Amino acid sequence: MSNTIKIRNCNNITSGEIDICADKLNILFGRNGTGKSTIARAIYLASQSKPLTELAPYGSVSETAPPIIEGVETGRVAIFDDNYVSQYVYQPDSLIKDAFEVLIRSNEYDEAKKNIDDALAKIKATITGRQEIIDLQAQIGVLIDTIKFTTKNKIAKRGGAKGILEGKGTYFKPPEELSELKPFFEEDTVSKWAAWRLQGYELFGQKGRCPYCSTGDTEKTGTINKVFADSFDKASVETAAAIIKALEGLKPYLSKDKVSELVSLFGVKEDLKVLETQLTKLRAEANYLHERLTSIVSFNGSSVDRNNITELESKLTDMKVDFRAIDVYFVSDLTKSEMGAVNSEIDSLLGKVGILKGEIGKYNKYIQDKIQSREQDINDFLNLAGFKYKFDVEMVGENSARALLKYILPDGNSSDMQAPGQHLSWGEKHSFALILFMFDAIHSDANLVILDDPISSFDSNKKYAIINRLFKTGEKGNSLYEKTVLMLTHDFEPVIDYIQTNSGRQNPTSVCANYFENKNGVLQCTPIRKDDDLMSSVVLLKELASDTAIDIAARIGCLRKFIEHQYKDPQVESDAYNILSSLIHGRSEPTLDKEGNEKLSDEQVATGIKYIKSFIPDFDYIAVLAQCTPQCLMERYVTEHSAYIKMLILRVYTERDNEARERLRKYNDVLRKYVDETYHIENDYLYSLDVRRFNIVPDNYIADAERYMAVERARPDFSEE
Repeated sequence: MSNTIKIRNCNNITSGEIDICADKLNILFGRNGTGKSTIARAIYLASQSKPLTELAPYGSVSETAPPIIEGVETGRVAIFDDNYVSQYVYQPDSLIKDAFEVLIRSNEYDEAKKNIDDALAKIKATITGRQEIIDLQAQIGVLIDTIKFTTKNKIAKRGGAKGILEGKGTYFKPPEELSELKPFFEEDTVSKWAAWRLQGYELFGQKGRCPYCSTGDTEKTGTINKVFADSFDKASVETAAAIIKALEGLKPYLSKDKVSELVSLFGVKEDLKVLETQLTKLRAEANYLHERLTSIVSFNGSSVDRNNITELESKLTDMKVDFRAIDVYFVSDLTKSEMGAVNSEIDSLLGKVGILKGEIGKYNKYIQDKIQSREQDINDFLNLAGFKYKFDVEMVGENSARALLKYILPDGNSSDMQAPGQHLSWGEKHSFALILFMFDAIHSDANLVILDDPISSFDSNKKYAIINRLFKTGEKGNSLYEKTVLMLTHDFEPVIDYIQTNSGRQNPTSVCANYFENKNGVLQCTPIRKDDDLMSSVVLLKELASDTAIDIAARIGCLRKFIEHQYKDPQVESDAYNILSSLIHGRSEPTLDKEGNEKLSDEQVATGIKYIKSFIPDFDYIAVLAQCTPQCLMERYVTEHSAYIKMLILRVYTERDNEARERLRKYNDVLRKYVDETYHIENDYLYSLDVRRFNIVPDNYIADAERYMAVERARPDFSEE
């Protein structure tokens, strides 16, 4: 299945179509300047739903011909180019941005983490989901606030508590002498009333009259006042009222008999020590239970994670209630029922913690195995590619990691490298960035991965090491193998490795290649087929020499180059070579020397022509010489359609005329050098594209050659030859 992308009016591309096959490495091979980076950028912008304004031809947006690209899905497109290297790689504290997400996180990680989070959530919900526990904890807190303890767990004898332990504050059980005042004791404002009454008699009681009703004192009122002063003070009454109210609020959880017994001890001078002991016991039980309930109520799980799971066991254990510690007051059936239920839930949770620890063990092992695998993977690549560096991954917190690069010292140890982006060579930075990008693209599950000229500037061993790792055969989840990848490149080696020789060990159905060229803004893509379009350079030269459809000047040029591949010194070892060289240089007879003085013997000529006729059966030296005059070559150059054959004709033309050769050198010495050599992409002498099917000559060379030859034709002395 393939997807056709149509592009128009983007930079130097007027129009064009590109077919991208799904789940394959799509190699788009073409010369520099054809628009590879424009295609990559246009696809990326479209995938992000961004305007293509920046790609307008010559920077000018035309309303009638705006930049357009069609056939690009919105969303997951990953592109490797210079922008990626500058924005995502070689961060201040890590080799790559979001190292944890890129290098470690996966579906397995998410599943392990979800299992843990779900278990924690259940624990949190079980502990915090009981409103009655929350209410009980709050009510016990009220009781604790009324009975203060010292650091030695003794009742603090100050304020109201001091008065109570001196027999005061028992308004709920007043002495018999104060029975007439009972209505006041039954009000909630009893402490205020008591304070008011005590203050009045303290200030004005010596007058002999009641400070409130002005009646004279009697023996009865004197007794009442004395007993009242001995039995009450404001603080004691307030504290006693608070204790009674708190006990009332806790009534369902307390022993009714023990509370009644406790209350009966208030105000009894003879029982004050017993009262203190019982209040201490009540406060101790309340404090113990309050601590457990507070642990339950305050537990929200936010402080518990996979890093401190062992603490969860102790936290849960501390929430359990030991009934031996609440064996006097908090012994009601409700207390036993509620606390028993809580204990059962906690026991159940403790069992789940064991399971949870197992999940966390798996999680931690996954993290460690993943880190080890990533480190081993990248370090193996660095070693194979000949880079003297060591790669490390360091966890930083729960969901964060740093990717580090260390330099391997001569003794084999590694040394930390600060700011690697500033110290690595361009090739090193690009190599590491490509591998990290691969993991990034895998993590983001990109639908389309674009590699914009990823390896053209590397030497051969590093090229293969990088490409081999990027498309590691059989590792779909750990490489770009059988993912939809568009590699835009002017490097011929990937075409050879993945189409012709299969040295990349890819399934032939998982890779395809196209040769593309830009003809006056129109993109043309031609499929590159194994064996049919790719052949060894030697075989291609042999075929060209034998092809009767090709111009004779090109045939003899190719045959001479073919012979050069056969011998170490063809001028000494091959008679055919000398015959062809003599033809190319326009000598009337075959000679060994350039000056034409040392003629070949009749035997040498016969041997050489016999060899030549095995490729050019109708070869005749004089006839071919007549066809290779500058005038004839010029005529055929004009009518020739193949750019490559034009170059070969031009080459013979300049060989026939040293002055023309010098004029070409002055006009364009780079073009002169190009036509002097048989063209091999990236200096690869093993394989070439079939020049009869592919136009491999750069456009600028064609244009310059056309201009040069036009000037040559216009020379006044040309027609005279």
